[in-house]
Amino acid sequence: MSRVFSVAPRAEAEYSAAKLDNRMLSDQVATFLIREIMFGKLRQGQRINEAELARHLGISRNPIREAVRRLEERGVLVSAPRRGTFVRSFSKKDIDDIFSFRLLVENFALEQGLARMSDIDLAEIAAYVGAMEQAARDNDEQALVEGDLAFHLRICKLSDNHQTLHAFLNIQAELQLLITMAEQRFESLEAAAADHWPVVEALATRELARATAALREHILDSWRRLAEAYERQENLISPRQKPD
Repeated sequence: MSRVFSVAPRAEAEYSAAKLDNRMLSDQVATFLIREIMFGKLRQGQRINEAELARHLGISRNPIREAVRRLEERGVLVSAPRRGTFVRSFSKKDIDDIFSFRLLVENFALEQGLARMSDIDLAEIAAYVGAMEQAARDNDEQALVEGDLAFHLRICKLSDNHQTLHAFLNIQAELQLLITMAEQRFESLEAAAADHWPVVEALATRELARATAALREHILDSWRRLAEAYERQENLISPRQKPD
């Protein structure tokens, strides 16, 4: 007679809890690594030492491996055979690829969602800018960058299109690092936050052409700042091709 083996309820619950805890830890490690990169504690091209990171955080290497794997999938880290895992280095082409795709996604989101935008939607979008300005006054660059991402994510949510949202989330981690770099090119954190108000004002008109033009100029401004900074750093021989 064959036997059917099952996991005892208590053991199954403990196993599920262990999986949940590990997942939560890996989420926290991923967030920690992104913030370390954002604010220069981990530099582009620097190797990720999993053993050292485990000792620093006081946890096992399993959630660290999971966080590293996920950040590789999101384009923040890169793996080299027999050499290890390194912080992603962004080239000028990487910036152009990400920002050109971002323009398409956010423009499409507005085309789909502006007509259905409610006063509550607009108030929430404006509130993100207010929060960014407060973060700037507090000299909290991390909160400013997170508010910037939330602002653009909220615009994408107007579309009520799962694929549009998925496309934005797919580049969110890379974009978070680039937004940090772009905002460091403004005269001040206050100026970086205030740069979002023309978009809000254009959205308030409910005019699609005006809203998409304001959003496009806002994104192009950050794109230009990053491109120009990379040109100065890398002393590119060939002239820059400006974004359309």
